[in-house]
Amino acid sequence: MCMACGFTSTTYDPCVDISLDLEPHQVTAHGKTSAKSHPSSNSEANGFSSTQIPTTSTLIGCLDRFTRPERLGSDQKFFCQQCQVSQESLKQMSIRKLPLVSCFHIKRFEHSHTRKMSRKVDRYLQFPFSLDMAPYLSSSILRSRFGNRVFSFEGDDGDDVAANEMSSEFELFAVVTHSGKLDAGHYVTYLRLSNQWYKCDDAWITRVNENVVRAAQGYMMFYVQKMLYYRASAQVCPS
Repeated sequence: MCMACGFTSTTYDPCVDISLDLEPHQVTAHGKTSAKSHPSSNSEANGFSSTQIPTTSTLIGCLDRFTRPERLGSDQKFFCQQCQVSQESLKQMSIRKLPLVSCFHIKRFEHSHTRKMSRKVDRYLQFPFSLDMAPYLSSSILRSRFGNRVFSFEGDDGDDVAANEMSSEFELFAVVTHSGKLDAGHYVTYLRLSNQWYKCDDAWITRVNENVVRAAQGYMMFYVQKMLYYRASAQVCPS
């Protein structure tokens, strides 16, 4: 959105999954760090500062960060079709249409341009078993910006937008973890079937408690629409 006249240019990007940055550290006045940070703070800019300690990030915080407005400064001006000159702008990501299955990929591999090195981020990520995606929909973000209205998009009508918002509740059904380093490691999947969790470790499949899943270092999380999840669970349960 042009900061001078308010003209908005929208780009649609089809995607299979959504890649999310972990919430960056913030060095406090006492030398401690926090996962809650100012948008301009990031480990890449700090060159992997040795004063940082592991802190907890949340999937909700990562989604909030993914969809927050970002002001593009004078070095990133875009050409405004209405002003007919390059202007400073406001950029914001949002989700136009929800899929049946939402896949989130956590960026656990960092690259520092200052030190010319890479590393894996082993920080714990807290993720919910139930997730409401409504706050991250394009219609919700536009409504919060322009008031309580229902917005439609190219190729959609009002009923499509309403249906999209009604199906915004998701249930976690799979978590992929990665153990090891940047250049070598091992993947394990936790899978949920009829409210029972299973650990899939190569050829070995074992039952696990949900607390084991909550404590896992999530690399990819798969959420299915709640309505679809409970319908599938009812079909596999004995009558």
